[in-house]
Amino acid sequence: MPLFLKAAGSAGGCLLEAFLLYNLSIKKRLCFFLHILAILYSLSGRNCNASSADAIDSVKMYLMEQRYSSAERVICTLLIENPRDIDALYLRSAVWQTKILDYESYSIDGNRYIGFADSTLHILSEALFLQKGKDSIDCLFYMASILGGIGVIKAKNGNWPGAVKNALSSIKYFKQVIYFDSTYYSGYYGIGVFNYYLSQQLKWLPFFGDKRRKGLQQLQKATRAAFPFNYGACNSLCWIYIDRQEFNQADSIASSVLSEYPDNTLFIRIKIRIDLASQRWNSAASLANKLIDLSSKRDPINWPDIVSGYQALVCSYDRLNRFGESLNAATRPFPCLFR
Repeated sequence: MPLFLKAAGSAGGCLLEAFLLYNLSIKKRLCFFLHILAILYSLSGRNCNASSADAIDSVKMYLMEQRYSSAERVICTLLIENPRDIDALYLRSAVWQTKILDYESYSIDGNRYIGFADSTLHILSEALFLQKGKDSIDCLFYMASILGGIGVIKAKNGNWPGAVKNALSSIKYFKQVIYFDSTYYSGYYGIGVFNYYLSQQLKWLPFFGDKRRKGLQQLQKATRAAFPFNYGACNSLCWIYIDRQEFNQADSIASSVLSEYPDNTLFIRIKIRIDLASQRWNSAASLANKLIDLSSKRDPINWPDIVSGYQALVCSYDRLNRFGESLNAATRPFPCLFR
């Protein structure tokens, strides 16, 4: 799915949402987008020399295009020059985790990722004492994001106690980021997602309460962030509005983004969900075919997104009484099973 988005979405906040809402189909989309957009925003203001800045810009583009191998090659070059480059180390963690989220390879790559992430956290915690000003805030943000990444991988592999522990640590760091810089909007993103979803899970606690309204306000504040992080906030707001069945609000946001980025598969998936809920079957089928085409051109192919596209086709064609096409869509992803 090009987007890349994909999230997770500040990362840690989105990651937290993923494990809290593991039974909802939106978790992958928001997680991925929140994670990547947080990466791009947090790196946009770093003090880098021209060569490093160009390298970081190229990694941003590769992440947006989901060209992970190309991104990893650039990062390796940066780490050869400076093995303790905190920007490069964070980017490497982000690329690795994003690829796992994208291809849902949690059981295959999850433990290796956690090992690398733990070592990266150790380096960042040491580097934090050497940073000043915005660099120190960025370092805190990196730590929050990586902790969230570890949490979502643990949740995906069934380690819920560990996932909760990492997620809560992630939010602690996000709150420190906001304390030191109230305009660090990626931090509002992470905390907003946390407040919106966790308040529903822990509303039975007398000291916690329902923080969904506050979470929405924080996410709306995050839409004021610079490009491209504002689209991360738009993404999470879309899924929240869909979850609340406020489809007009979600459609307005998604359509606005797609008018500028028509091949953004994250928002294509959002539009498909809205169209299905609104019984716009022809539009849903058209967008599902587009999603399948874009995902089929990935290397490797993104099968989860292709299957999602065919699921939308099956439903849309069935409701349009195009039963033959519906049956064909149901069998095409796995032709070997229907020979």
